[in-house]
Amino acid sequence: MAYFNWTNDLSVGNAQIDSDHKQLVDLVNKLHDAMKAGKGNTVLGDILAELIQYTASHFKREEMLMQKISYAEYAEHKAEHTKLVAEVLELQARFKSGTSTLSVSVFNFLSDWLRTHIKSRDAKLGLAIAAHR
Repeated sequence: MAYFNWTNDLSVGNAQIDSDHKQLVDLVNKLHDAMKAGKGNTVLGDILAELIQYTASHFKREEMLMQKISYAEYAEHKAEHTKLVAEVLELQARFKSGTSTLSVSVFNFLSDWLRTHIKSRDAKLGLAIAAHR
C-alpha cells in the first residue's frame, strides 16, 4: 500500500500540473518504500536527489504558467516554492553528511506539505489558469 495516495480531490484541473503532482506523489512513495525495505543510503540518496530535481522542474513549470497569465499571487506562491526547496536541500545535506536519517516524520512533512500546497495554492492557480483561457 502506498504511503501517500493520489486522490481526485488533489486535482487542480490542469493536466500538466496534475501529472507533475502525481509524479511527485510517486517519488515520495518510492523514497518511502526504499526506506521501509532497508535500502542503503546510496539508493535513498539517489531517490531523494530525483525527488528534489523533479520538484525543482515542476516548480519552474508552475512559475512559468503563473508568469504567462500574470498571476496575482505569483510572489507568495513562488516564495512557498523557494522555502520548500531550501528545506529539502537542507534535509539532503544533513542526510549526505550522516547527521540525519530519513524517518516517518520526513515523509509526513513531505506529504503534508504537498497535500496542503496542492489544495490551497495550486487549486487557486488551477482556477486562475482555467479563467485565463
